Amino acid sequence: MTTNDLWRPLSERASATAPALRTSVSGALETQLRQWTHRAISRYDTDLDRIVLRCDLRDSRRCRQHEFVEGVDPPADWNPELDHLAYCTPRALLPDVIDAWLHLTAPAAPVRTLPALPNQPATGMDIFMSALGGFGALQPRYLLRDELQQLLDDGRSAYTLRADQAGLRQRVDPTVEALAKAAVTSADQDPARGSAGDHLKRAWTAAYALHPEPGKAYGEAIKAVEAAAHATVEPNNSKATLGTMIKVMENTRDRWVVGIGSEPSSAAAETVARMMRLLWTGQTSRHGGSHRTREETTTEARAAVHLAVALLNFFTDGILAKQPPAS
Repeated sequence: MTTNDLWRPLSERASATAPALRTSVSGALETQLRQWTHRAISRYDTDLDRIVLRCDLRDSRRCRQHEFVEGVDPPADWNPELDHLAYCTPRALLPDVIDAWLHLTAPAAPVRTLPALPNQPATGMDIFMSALGGFGALQPRYLLRDELQQLLDDGRSAYTLRADQAGLRQRVDPTVEALAKAAVTSADQDPARGSAGDHLKRAWTAAYALHPEPGKAYGEAIKAVEAAAHATVEPNNSKATLGTMIKVMENTRDRWVVGIGSEPSSAAAETVARMMRLLWTGQTSRHGGSHRTREETTTEARAAVHLAVALLNFFTDGILAKQPPAS
């Protein structure tokens, strides 16, 4: 679902711009998420203490028990710890609680969750019933995840479920994300590109995590381009870096061409080299020195990751090519 596909009130539909995503939890979404959290954790309350520990929520001790009418006993199934977590957790920390639950109840392949059948041969019916039991145990978790995704969509939240269903991440337009996935796939299918795909995946994850890690995202973006470009630019230099590869390309400008337009162009290749230099010099925290360094911002890191996606395509798809030296 793209941001343009998210439902919005009739009064806003005349606008051609995409609806603004909500980076904070709105009041209406808060109510729904608290109820969802209570339902989800009540099914798997063995995870309650681990979620509290992971999110460091023991400092606040105001519970809903004070809402019960004086002299009236609470329900028999009332769990004060669960009530406290679902309804007294600060609004800003609700995504962390949900992220922790998603991680603790992450789906596993059914074959790995089937119960063993000791001391007896497994018949076809045994295997079927075992698989059915494993699926039955997992089904509520899938339904809860579907419900959560619907809440996030309806609330136009900036958060969405990760592809592996094991946590939350920042929402990204699917078209943009598809370009990144295509770059990873191309890199993974070409042994000459080394670990470029792995680095790009780590960069993307760090840039769009629930709590982004800009420094890690930027560093992994650089490593992705280094891995993708190495075999093309400096195959005989085992210590090549993005910086040394940029110098090679700038010192041999006439030998590099990009297949855009009616004729391959060395001028277009210079644009690729400038993109690489922009990525290289933009990482302010790369080296220490006499001047104080600063961490990259999330915006800078995401720009670097998208720049890396484009550069990987130049190298993995053979768009950038090196001509033989003039005889």
